[in-house]
Amino acid sequence: MKNQKFFYLALLILPWLSVPFIGRSVFKKYLPASLFICTFTKAIDLFGEKKKWWKFYKGIPPLDSMNFFNFGPYLVTSLWILKWTYGKFLIYIIFNMILHICFVYLGGVKFVSRYKIFTLKKLNKFQYLSIDFLRALLLYSFQYIIEHSHRKNAL
Repeated sequence: MKNQKFFYLALLILPWLSVPFIGRSVFKKYLPASLFICTFTKAIDLFGEKKKWWKFYKGIPPLDSMNFFNFGPYLVTSLWILKWTYGKFLIYIIFNMILHICFVYLGGVKFVSRYKIFTLKKLNKFQYLSIDFLRALLLYSFQYIIEHSHRKNAL
């Protein structure tokens, strides 16, 4: 169990080591949307756990294992994807679909299950992929709304 705790902490901390390479202005620009999608994901996590769509492991109390995944690699990946693709919606959708398909069908789901982050229960892989796709649309939409509200305020 001690190694599992180390793994959770590494899962949370290691992705953040790449954040200085994003740049301060880009970080400030995309952080609200990334935090929003992580918070929304946490809400989906709680709902899905009640519906027995998936199972999360204990993690390091008071946090469950998904918190480490959500606020580590998921949040940082959201920042990087927005940096690379925001403003190019088609590229954003294609990149996200490739990333999510690889995660769901090429070993990511197996990885998170093996390392006790979460396990799919009542959801099949396609249903999980659909939820991921909808979250990607929501992330882009939220950033779009933020950008346009700032533009209106500037005018």
